[in-house]
Amino acid sequence: MQSVQNIIKTFFTAPLSPKPLGIYRVLIAAFVLLQATLWYPDWHAFFGEEGWIQWEISRALNEGWRLHMFHVHSLLKHLGFSAALTVEVFFWVYAGCAVGLLLGWYTRIWAILTWALHYILLSTITTFVYGVDIFLHISLFYLMIMPAGKALSLDVRQGRTSPEPSWGVTLSIRVLQLHLCLAYLSAGFEKMLSADWWNGNVLWRSLVQPEFRQFDLTFLADYPLIVKILSWFTMIFETGYFIGMFIPKVRVFWLLGMIGLHLGIGMFLGLWLFGLIMILLSVSAFGYYAWQDVKAFRNMNHPEFSKGPQ
Repeated sequence: MQSVQNIIKTFFTAPLSPKPLGIYRVLIAAFVLLQATLWYPDWHAFFGEEGWIQWEISRALNEGWRLHMFHVHSLLKHLGFSAALTVEVFFWVYAGCAVGLLLGWYTRIWAILTWALHYILLSTITTFVYGVDIFLHISLFYLMIMPAGKALSLDVRQGRTSPEPSWGVTLSIRVLQLHLCLAYLSAGFEKMLSADWWNGNVLWRSLVQPEFRQFDLTFLADYPLIVKILSWFTMIFETGYFIGMFIPKVRVFWLLGMIGLHLGIGMFLGLWLFGLIMILLSVSAFGYYAWQDVKAFRNMNHPEFSKGPQ
């Protein structure tokens, strides 16, 4: 019993390098900027007072206590801001906060602001919110709390924080890892309970539905085994994520499998942003350790190393 307790304590508290958290911060902040850039041509259509969903309607779809772009305008209109100018300024402030988070300059402040502004965006377009927005919001929430400025940041360069490992870093990394493990376990196990996943029907319908179809794959109707194998691959890699990602000799291949899975989602279903955010999360949580595995394998096969002690 004592050995189990020691293993658990070591797992959550043994000092780890803060580099994975720095990578996590940089990747998530870069994703925020990418998404905002892609949104910008339709920014006013998404968030404007008379956009695709007018403020009056989107507010009615929200709980009354949720902050909305309307509330931002209510504050700024006293300074002479029109609704259109409020929405435009909001974009540049949001992007500016993400840049501060990306650089790791007063990291926690920019993390809090980016999370709060993203919350307002989600409350304004609840009808359009789906998985990518939820996972991004969760990621920004974690960045408010985790010591993500301890690596790859101006905070370290300017001496505001120490890059030394700490139990707080370890706990943060483990929380991120376990969150992903539980998310994938839940998704994979739910798929395994459905006969339509075992026979490939879910994947087949997704590939041929007009709203998702990127290529004409109707020829796969003549090769149902291919779709079944892809469905089985999805279920196995999602359900076994919590095992594969913690086995050093397996982790690299499991990570590559998950990257391939989400690249497939982007390529064949057109859900590029969702696929990308899930890839970035897995790379943030396990990529650093997978790279260490690769380097260890290369060292083992290096000619000098293979000679053994001289």
